[in-house]
Amino acid sequence: MILLQIYFDIAPAEADAFQEMYVTQYAPALQKQQGYQRSRLLRLFPAQVATEIEAAPTEFTYQMELEFDSEENRRRWVNSPEHGVLWPLASGMARTVAWRGYDVTATDERA
Repeated sequence: MILLQIYFDIAPAEADAFQEMYVTQYAPALQKQQGYQRSRLLRLFPAQVATEIEAAPTEFTYQMELEFDSEENRRRWVNSPEHGVLWPLASGMARTVAWRGYDVTATDERA
């Protein structure tokens, strides 16, 4: 299993539209893909909470996590017609975008 973490710096004025795009377009398109396991959209804690917990500083306000059964199937998603439409939409809403890929080596989840 692999995990791709995509980091977005979304302006406050775009936040609602970005979240809506993920829920109504991005996630449904992912769910149709071969090998897709799950995704999540995470929003950074407010500045006050981040300070209280001594969080590391970051320029990013959102993180999208995508899990696939293999890197091969994730790349199929990247080459799909849906991704060709949705990635420019998602990345176009951001001031900055970056990503990292990981092999999942262990999990601990409740059923």
